[in-house]
Amino acid sequence: MKLVLESIDVGCQSSIPYVICWRSGTYNIETVIDSWSTRGPWWTSDEQREYLLVSTSCGVMEIYHSTIQGWMISRLYD
Repeated sequence: MKLVLESIDVGCQSSIPYVICWRSGTYNIETVIDSWSTRGPWWTSDEQREYLLVSTSCGVMEIYHSTIQGWMISRLYD
């Protein structure tokens, strides 16, 4: 597993992600393996994150959509 934390572009259809554009590459999302959401502590920013663990054409990625940062790639799995 590799921690990345970089901004990405995500193509969605009916609010369901189907493609990730990252580092000049385009990766089709084949399967959503898992999803969950988190919210920051009330005393800090009110950031909410919607995480997706996805299987793509280049491997398994953990991505999230943040109310503050937009779409981010969090981790790559070997």
